[in-house]
Amino acid sequence: MPAGGGIHRGRPSRRGAVSSPKLITTIPGPRSLAEMKRIHDTLYVGNDYASTGIVIAGKDGYFIEDVDGNRFIDLASGWGSSPFGAPHPEVLAATEEALRRYGNEDVHHLTNELVTPLAQQLVDISPDSLTRVDIGLSGTEAVEIALRLMRRATGRPLILGFHGQYHGETAATASLGAELAGISKGLREITPGFVHVPYPNSYRNPFGPPRQGGSGDATIDYVRDFLLFHSIHPGDVAGVVIEPVVGEGGVLIPPDTFWPALVELCVEFDWLLCADEVESGMGRTGTMFAVENWDVQPDVMCLGKSVSGGVMPMAATLGSERVMGSFDDTETGSTWSWLPAATAGALKALEIYQRDRVLDNVRRLEDVARETLVPLVEEFDVVGDVRIIGTYIAIEFVKDKKTKERFIDFKEQVELATMRRGLIAIHHNASFRVLPPLTMPADLFRTGMEIIHDAIAEVGESDHIFD
Repeated sequence: MPAGGGIHRGRPSRRGAVSSPKLITTIPGPRSLAEMKRIHDTLYVGNDYASTGIVIAGKDGYFIEDVDGNRFIDLASGWGSSPFGAPHPEVLAATEEALRRYGNEDVHHLTNELVTPLAQQLVDISPDSLTRVDIGLSGTEAVEIALRLMRRATGRPLILGFHGQYHGETAATASLGAELAGISKGLREITPGFVHVPYPNSYRNPFGPPRQGGSGDATIDYVRDFLLFHSIHPGDVAGVVIEPVVGEGGVLIPPDTFWPALVELCVEFDWLLCADEVESGMGRTGTMFAVENWDVQPDVMCLGKSVSGGVMPMAATLGSERVMGSFDDTETGSTWSWLPAATAGALKALEIYQRDRVLDNVRRLEDVARETLVPLVEEFDVVGDVRIIGTYIAIEFVKDKKTKERFIDFKEQVELATMRRGLIAIHHNASFRVLPPLTMPADLFRTGMEIIHDAIAEVGESDHIFD
C-alpha cells in the first residue's frame, strides 16, 4: 500500500471518513512518473491515457489517492460515470451478488429477471414520450443505436448535429460529433449523412439576435433561413441529435428561446428529436434528465456513464413507439450489453437516487457553485464566463473579455495548480470543467471551490509563465 494510506481495497469505501486532501510529493509524484513512462512505452501513443499525469491507486468516498500516497478531492467523478464518488457499498454489493450468481452472460441469448424491471423503471422516470428501451454497453453504442433507429423509422438519411457536441469516437459517432476537428479526422469522408450548425451558445453566439418575424431563436432562424433554403431539403432529414447541455464543449446551456423553436421545427418537418443524455442525464443538471429543465419530450434519449451507478459499464437507448415499436428488422446490441451484474447495480442505484434524495443534494451543490464561482467573472480579468446547471460546471478563461479569445494556456496552468493543492477536475478542451459526485457533502465541495479560486489567483500572479 502506498505511503499515506486511506484506500481500502476489497472493502466498501468509508464514504467520507477522509475529510481533506493530503500531498506528500511533488505532483505528479515519482511513482506516477515512472508508471506514465511505462504506459508511453507500451500502449498506443495516440490515446490520452492519463491527461493529469497522475496514476491512481484507489478511491475512498470523495477522494482519489495516487500511487505516491497523495490524496485529492474528486471533482471529476470518473468523467461523470461515478455519481456517488467511490463505489457505493450498496451498489457494489448488488453488483457482486449478481456476478457470483449469473456470471457474465449475453442477455440477447440468455436473459434474466433483472432486465425488464430496469427497463421499466427507466421508462417510468423518463419523459412520457419514451415507452421502450434498447440495451447497450457504452454511451457511444447508445448513440449508434439511436442513429440506426432514427434512419430506419423515417426512411431518411440525414442527421442534424451541432458544433461543440461529443457523441463518441467510432466512425459514425465521431462524424456526428463536432467538438474538435481532430476527433473526426479522416472519418467524415467515409461516414456521410451528418449536417452541423452552431450550438445555441449564449456566450459565443455567431448569429446575433433573432430576426424579427422569425422563429424567436437565432440558431433556428439560421437553420430555417440558410441551411434548409440553400443546402438540404427537410424531407431528407431523419432528425436532430442534441446534447440538452453540451458537456465536453464546456457546459453550454441553450437559451430558453431555443427549445420551443427547435420542437416546432421538428414537428413541422416530421423530424425525430434525440437527446444525448449520456453525460447530462441521471441527475447531473438537478433534474433526472436535462430535457426536464425545459419540459422537452424527445423521441429518443441516450443514456450511459452513471446509469449503472458507477460500478460497471452500461448504456440504454430509450425511444417512442414510432422509433422502437413499429419495426423489428434493425439489429442492435453487443455481447456485454446489460450484463446481469451491471443491471443489478443500476437497479440499486435507482433506489438510492430516490431514497437518499440525491437530486436535493445536487441543487445544494449548485447553490454553493453559484455563490463561489459566479463572482470570479468580476474578480478576475481572465474569467470570461462561468456556466452552472446543477453539478454541470465550467469556467471559461479568455485573454480579453471583449474579444473572448480563449486562453487555453491559462486553463492548463490552473489545472496544474489545482492538482498541487489536492484537487482533480476535468482536464480537457477549452474550459475548466467540474463534475463532482452528486452526493458529495456541501462543505467538502465548498473546499474544492476555494481551491479553484486560489489556483486562479496563483496563476494570475505568475504572468511570466505565459511569456
